[in-house]
Order: sequence, then structure tokens, then C-alpha cells
Amino acid sequence: MTSEHSFKDLKAGITSALVNTTRTAGHISKEDLAFQRSINPEVDRLLQEQNRRLLALVRDLNKSATAGSETAPPLLKDAESVDDGWRGIVDIVDNLLEKADACLDEYTGVIKKLTPSRQNEQAVASAKKPLAKHEYRDQNILKPQRLFRKVPHNDDTTPFKPLLTSKPNATVPLEQSLVLAPQPDGSMQYKQPYETEISQAIYPATAYVQSDPIPFSPFESTDATWVDTPEAVHDMLQDLRKAKEIAVDVEHHDVHSYVGLVSLLQISTRERDWIVDTLVPWREDLQALNEVFTDPRIIKVLHGSNSDIVWLQRDLGLYIVGMFDTYHASRLLGYPKHSLAYLLQRHVGFEADKRYQMADWRMRPLPKQMYDYARSDTHFLLYIFDNIRNELLAKSMNANANGNLIDEVQESSKREALQRYERFIYDAKNGAGMGGWNNLLTRTADRFDIQQFAVLRAVHQWRDKLAREEDESTHQIMTNRALLLIARDMPTELPRLLSCCQPSHFSTRKRARELLEVVQKAKAEGVNGPELNELVVPRGHVRVNNLNLSGLSASSPSTSQVSAMPRNSASLESSAGDTLATMHVSQFWGATVRRTTPDMKRVSEFKTNGPHLALPLPPLTAQVFETKTVDVPSTPTTRTTEPGARAEHQYTKKRKSPDEDVFVVKQMGGSKKRKTAERQDGPEPVAVEDMVPRENGTADQEPSISERTLLDADIMEGGLSKSQQRRQKKKKLQEAHQSAVSEVDEGVGNTGTEAFDYVNAPSVLHARKGQGGSTGAKRGIDPYSKSLDAPKGMRKVQREVPGRTMTYKS
Repeated sequence: MTSEHSFKDLKAGITSALVNTTRTAGHISKEDLAFQRSINPEVDRLLQEQNRRLLALVRDLNKSATAGSETAPPLLKDAESVDDGWRGIVDIVDNLLEKADACLDEYTGVIKKLTPSRQNEQAVASAKKPLAKHEYRDQNILKPQRLFRKVPHNDDTTPFKPLLTSKPNATVPLEQSLVLAPQPDGSMQYKQPYETEISQAIYPATAYVQSDPIPFSPFESTDATWVDTPEAVHDMLQDLRKAKEIAVDVEHHDVHSYVGLVSLLQISTRERDWIVDTLVPWREDLQALNEVFTDPRIIKVLHGSNSDIVWLQRDLGLYIVGMFDTYHASRLLGYPKHSLAYLLQRHVGFEADKRYQMADWRMRPLPKQMYDYARSDTHFLLYIFDNIRNELLAKSMNANANGNLIDEVQESSKREALQRYERFIYDAKNGAGMGGWNNLLTRTADRFDIQQFAVLRAVHQWRDKLAREEDESTHQIMTNRALLLIARDMPTELPRLLSCCQPSHFSTRKRARELLEVVQKAKAEGVNGPELNELVVPRGHVRVNNLNLSGLSASSPSTSQVSAMPRNSASLESSAGDTLATMHVSQFWGATVRRTTPDMKRVSEFKTNGPHLALPLPPLTAQVFETKTVDVPSTPTTRTTEPGARAEHQYTKKRKSPDEDVFVVKQMGGSKKRKTAERQDGPEPVAVEDMVPRENGTADQEPSISERTLLDADIMEGGLSKSQQRRQKKKKLQEAHQSAVSEVDEGVGNTGTEAFDYVNAPSVLHARKGQGGSTGAKRGIDPYSKSLDAPKGMRKVQREVPGRTMTYKS
């Protein structure tokens, strides 16, 4: 605008047009549009024309508003797509309002506009300022894998063939190494091309000699060489051929790629450092480094090489022979920690900034902080190797050491180097593999019903398919949290589905309707689908092949048939006919619970495909609670104890047989004290002196239950002499005997009373008032009776409602 007057005219014109449009749109309500279309076809034609015109205007406005920015306008095809892309429209409007607000602040003088010279100074200062941690994580970068000579195909299900075009330092020729071989899981995969060379490799003699660590060059005064051309690779090889040890490390990116990308390769010698750009289109030519990497005379020092070995094979066709992994060495030395950051702090005193470990290493050019971090991973590694080698040799000379620890590190490093990359093939049926739904369910505590389980499997497969098409990681397409939330809620409407997917990828929002159809279809078909327990096998679970369940014991030879659960889909399919071991008696409690012969008829009635946890409890009937009459022998019995038993063990109650092992909840009538006489016509009471144990550890008469209780309690007391203990025992036994005799005289212990019938007894919980008891019974204690006498609180005040409460008419 050239003047304030022209801006006011524009504002008035826009306001007038909006008012007229709004007023015209309000003449007919939305509910009447269907009626107007049905009685007048011309109205329907005009409405369709206006819909197309407004959609075209909205598309043009979105395109204009997002021009020159990274925001992509939503795709608006019809009126329904407006609802789907409404969040994107709101983002565009918010961005425009923020820009307008900043321009108004600058126009009114709240923010002073910088001169061009000051703007340049600010740009330079911001370039020198370190970026925040989150700014390194996820960058909006064009995918470099699209420019590779061999663009990765994520839907390839054929066995991965090594990328080798030549095989330096070979013992077995390349033609004989690139052959298919059967694997333990039954699949056919290519062999590890350097399997023979890695297995036969031996460290040079210098690795077994203690020597002073070679100092590293100063980190601040030296720099690394950036390698991104074939000529630079050739120059680097000239120096690497002369080295006796080299340090190697890899930086990997797995967010915006389905299988991942090796983004950097760091190599260091005693004198120099190199950082190799592995995202160049001619990355396969880096196989020239195999001349050094597979030379057994040169020790390759890595730390935590488990993943690096597989990544180098998959992306660059690089293999390592003669590797020394400092991670395994630190474990043998018993270090409290085993990370590279700890080794740098322990041996060098260098603090590594590990926040760049998960940075987006596709950035080009690399920021200075990331560049230094990548270089520090290998710059000090050879010095750490010298110190660890000396410690291993010193510990190997110890008399208690078992063999040479250097050889143990070599064997552990060989196992890492012998790894072989295999493509991940999605297993929709069993969910096997690290990227399968079985692994996801074993890591969560959530449990799903049949329909939820079907939705989870369907959405998980849809996510994997979309990630392969977009060449994105599955977590970038949809997080595991969102996946579990969709399976739990099973949304049938688009807004609810989108709310479950937050945060979501652009591809997920674009194909939200397709995802909704997947959820609805899986929910409908999941009614007759398998249950979660039928397909999900917990970690460490075992399967039993053709195992005879009858007569299985802990020492049975049949236990040798148990095999670990296979890890891949092929093994799972081959074991589809296997059955889980079902025990007739629970093994959960071990020997704690007495085992009895189970009722095989009842076991067969509840037999299912899964294991059961059942305890051999007796049937709970009225006969269990009846008091059995136990005859007390009239003649005293003599019991002897084992020679090694303690004195108090002579009074231990003899265990009954399983048929006599019953328990009584409560006898009718009488006091709560334990009875000593079961019948009134029982034997004459035995003198207390006869029940006192003799010096030889035997007793003339076995004491009663109450007497044994008192004796056991007294024997556990300490601090008294033997004579005092004997007198106290005698006194307490006399008191217990007199109490038992008085109860017998009163007829309390009469066992002739009929046992209480719990089956036919009237209900107590649902008894009517006054039923089953005398009217003069004492009332129970009411703990809340006194609370009624407490002062009452103030009544709730009626608050005045703001505004007019009544209208008066004149």
C-alpha cells in the first residue's frame, strides 16, 4: 500500500464483501438445503458450481500462502477433504497471522528493523552460535538415497546378495563365496564371503607385547580430512596401507529411511584422521577400502561393533578381518561401565558430548560441533587400545587367569565380524522378527481382546507397508504408542482416528481414510479371529514337539525334546503343529503344595490349547466341616526321636495321612479355647510329672494339644535355669489341665452334638429382622453412634447468580 488512505479503502471493501457474503449465506439454513435441492434442480446446480469455485479459491490461497516455505498445502478435492485437511489449513492461517503480527509490530515501531549491514552481522553470529539439541535431530532434507546408483528397494524379499565385486586378501575365491547355503531356520541365504578369512585370522605379534602407549596428537591443533571424492579416497588408501593399527567408527541414520543409511565413516591412524562421506552417489566404490579392512596384518580397532559390521556390509560392501573390539575388552577387564564415553574419560580425560549421537548425520555441510564429535570417536581410540592391551596382558600373567585375555577378545571380535546381513521379511501371520508385532506385544503390558488384537495386527501391517513405500522408518510413520492406542480404542470415525495418531506423519494424514477402512475391516473380521494368547509367545517360552503329557515328571527323559522358540517366520511355520506343554498338576508352587492324583475327568473337561494353573484342593462340602471322633489310647505310648534331633522336636505332632488330613472351621458352642478332651468318657488324666521329658530325650506319655502348645512356647524362652524352666512348665501344665477338666465337667466338650449343616442352614446375610435370634440379644457396638452427637456443619450458602434473575413488566 502506498498510503494510509488506500489501506482504509481496501479494508472497507473487504469488510463490505464479507458482510454481504455472510448475510446471503444466512438466508437459507443448512438444514433446508436438502429440501431446496429436491424441489428445484437449479438450486443444486448453483450450489455445486459455488462449491467448486470456493474450493478453487481455497486451493489458490493455500498455494500462495505456502509459497517459499517448507509447509505443504493440504490436498482439497471435495468438501469432505476440507474436514480431513482442516488441521493443515489452520497451520497455514496461524503462520500467516504470526507474520502479520510481526509486520504490524515492525510497522508500529515495537520492533526496529535492522539495516542490511546489521542483518549480515546477525546472520554471521547465528551461524557461529551452537544449535540447540533438538535442531540436530530431525532435518527437512532431500533424501540422499534417491540419488544413489542403486536405489534401495524396500519390498525386495529375495536373499540379500553381498555387494562385493572383488575380494582382496582372499583365501577362498569370490565365486565360491557368493553361494546360497541352507540356514538353521530352513531358509536359503548367501554365505558370509569372508567367513574363512575371519575365522583363520590371528593378531600380529605386536598385540601380545606390552609397550608404552603411543601419545595421540593434540585434538585442538589438528584437524580431520573430509573425503567426498574418488581422488581423496585414493590418497587416504596410500596412508592406510602403511599403518599397523587403524581405528574405525560409523555414524548411522535410521529415521528417514526404512532400512537405514550409513551417513559417515570415520578412520584414524596414529598420525591422521579422515571423515568419509558415505552418502555420495558412488558409495559402492568405497569397496576399495577392503584392501585394508580385510588385511589380517592390520588391526582394526572398533568399539561396540555389533551394528557397525552389519551396516557396512549392507550399504558399502565392506568387511573387517582382524578386528579388536574394545567393548569386549572392557568387559573382560571388569570395568564398571563399557561405553566409549567412559573409556574416553578413563584413559584420556576427554568429555564426549553424546547429545550428537542421535543427530541427523545426513546434514551437509556438517556443523562444527557434529564434525568434532565424529572425529573424537576415532582420534583417541588407538591410545585407548594401547592401554587396554597392556591391562589385558598384565591380567593374563596373573596366576588365577584362565588363558590369554587377548585371545578371548579376538574370539569375541570374530563372532561380531562373522555376522551376516539379512533382509527383514514381514511376517503378518506370526509377527516374527525385530520389526514384527510379536516383539511389540512382548514389550508392553497391555492386553487386548479378539477384536483389538485383530486391529493391532492389521494397523501394524499397514504401517510397515506405508513405511516401505515412503522409505521412512515405521516409527516415523506412526509411533508404537499411537499404534497401541488405535488398537485399544478401535476408532470408527476419522476425527477420533486422527487424534489417536498424534503426532503423525504427513503420509499418515494423507491416507487417513485408508487407515480408517483398515481399522473397520479388522474390527469386523476380528470377531472370529484368533486370540492374543494363541499367537503371541512370551520371551523365553519353550515349545514341546510330540510330547506325551501323561506321566511327565521333572526327571523324565522327555524333557530333552524341548527346544527354544524359533526367531524367524520360517521356523514358526515349521513348528505350527507343535503343542504347548500342559501339566495336569501345577508346577508353579514346586514342592510347597502336597500333590495328589488329579481328577482326570475334570481335567479333560477344562482342557484347552494353553497351559493351566490348578491346585489339587479337596471339594468343599458339608462333610469337610464335620468333627471326626479321635480315639485316645488308654495305654501310654512311647515315642523316640532321632539322635540328631533337638529336644523340643520330641513334641512335634505326628503328621496324619492324606485321608485324615481335614480341618474344622469352628465347633458348635463352647468357649474359644482349644479342647483337650474329645469325649467325656475319656481316659483318666495323666500326672504332670509323667509328661515332663526325661534326660534321655523320650517321654512316657504324649501330651495333649494344649499341653504341647504350652510346652513349645516355654521351651523357646531363654534366660532361665533348667530347674526354673521345669517348675514353670509344671505350673502351666497343671493350670491347663485343670481348665480342661472343668470344661469336661460342664459338658462343653461333648462330641455327641450334631454337626452344623452349612448346606441346609438358613441364610445369615439375607435373614429377615428378628429371624434366627432372641429378642433380648445384646446389640452390637456401633462405632458411629457418638459421631451423631458432634456439632453439625453450617448449611451450604445459596450463592447469588450474577445477572438479571427476574423481569418486571409495567
